[in-house]
Amino acid sequence: MVTTETDYLTMIQAMPPGTILTLSNVSWDEYDELLEELKEQPYYRLTYDNGRLEIMTVSAEHEGPAKLIPHLIAVIAEELDIDFLSRGSTTLRKKKKSKGTDPDDCYYFKDYKKISGKKRIDLSVDPPPDLAIEVDVTSGSLSKFPIYAAVGVPELWRYKNEKMKFYRLSGDEYDEITHSDLFPFLTPDVVLEYLQKGENDGTVAMVKEFRKWGKAHKAQRAEESL
Repeated sequence: MVTTETDYLTMIQAMPPGTILTLSNVSWDEYDELLEELKEQPYYRLTYDNGRLEIMTVSAEHEGPAKLIPHLIAVIAEELDIDFLSRGSTTLRKKKKSKGTDPDDCYYFKDYKKISGKKRIDLSVDPPPDLAIEVDVTSGSLSKFPIYAAVGVPELWRYKNEKMKFYRLSGDEYDEITHSDLFPFLTPDVVLEYLQKGENDGTVAMVKEFRKWGKAHKAQRAEESL
């Protein structure tokens, strides 16, 4: 166990929902130990960048869109016959680059079989997820983009202030894109439209309508390719 003069764990566990705590000069070993201590407590998101540690506690406002997005991904993946595995908010980190973060959700599509059955993702040997999701309520995830770039996540979706944006990794930066690379006819505005429907009309209604939309656009895409 790492011995420190500061009781980080007590400070973190005292945080109310929807708040952020930023700590400086935290060692990698301390960060690693906190991840272990908090692994059974899913309502914390830790981001580590060269000694700077940001801890966020999620709120009900945050969980609304965060819990609806996976339903949309499952529907569009099924319609396009793309299998996948979700790894939720599993920590993505690289010790050599002294960076790590907890996404709100992340997905493996192309390489899902490579991580199937693994209890922990080790990015020193495992591939990064193909997609990571960030839902911003109390904090801004833009500061996390260099961390996602360092671990090599190709596509990011970011929800903030009732807006959705998609990003593609280009070199060591992210460029905003108008359509998903994973689901070529899916746009941020469409995702936002159905998230709002889910919030207003419920998850089942959202899924039914989104499936209809997906089938129609898949058929249209097939016609255009003839």
